Amino acid sequence: MQVESPATLRSILRALLREMGLTKVSSRTSAWELLDLVRNRIAATGATAIWLDEAQDLFLSRSTREIDDMLKMIKGLMKGQNSVVVILSGTERLIEIAGYDPQVNRRFTKIIPGDLQIGADNDDLTAVICDYCAAAGLTFDGSGSVVSRLIYGSRHRFGRAVETTINAIERALFEGDTILGRQHFAEAWGMQEMCAWDRNVFVSPDWHKFELDAQAAEFDASRTARQRRALRQG
Repeated sequence: MQVESPATLRSILRALLREMGLTKVSSRTSAWELLDLVRNRIAATGATAIWLDEAQDLFLSRSTREIDDMLKMIKGLMKGQNSVVVILSGTERLIEIAGYDPQVNRRFTKIIPGDLQIGADNDDLTAVICDYCAAAGLTFDGSGSVVSRLIYGSRHRFGRAVETTINAIERALFEGDTILGRQHFAEAWGMQEMCAWDRNVFVSPDWHKFELDAQAAEFDASRTARQRRALRQG
């Protein structure tokens, strides 16, 4: 399940119970009673793993006590007769949280995906794009070095590449097209990056020469200057 923000210990346990088919729980049930109910549902359903995505939100802007309670809940799910494998996925901040508690740190294996590489990962990423297109009723046209441009424009991050792909598919569906192509990626990436059209990695023939983070900083500086001018004029 995906962790909804803001997350509390009670809201997480209630969400887990809903995922396992228990929707009617008294509002007066304490957090640790909810944890016992979760353990009972694990036994009843035969669940062997619980995967919490966006798990960094479990610990977002929380007091030391709240973080301790979240970690106790996680450890509680991993111990005892009805223990399960707990998978936490999210941003790199999770590494900091794991280091907060030595027991949690010892229990978890940390996996940080490597950066995508142009050429070596093109076929695998193409397969992912085609799977998304099939789900949306589209076909994929990868001509014009779309996948290489996508890897570069995503800063070699898989998550960013998937996000841009989904946004490009939305553009194609909105425009009533049946083929996902470079134009849709250009529109989606341009809206994310707020860049000039000739600085778009899906448009320019010199896309591999762009310094993308410098480009973003340049846009931010330009936007700040416009805001200051508007304030002075106001």
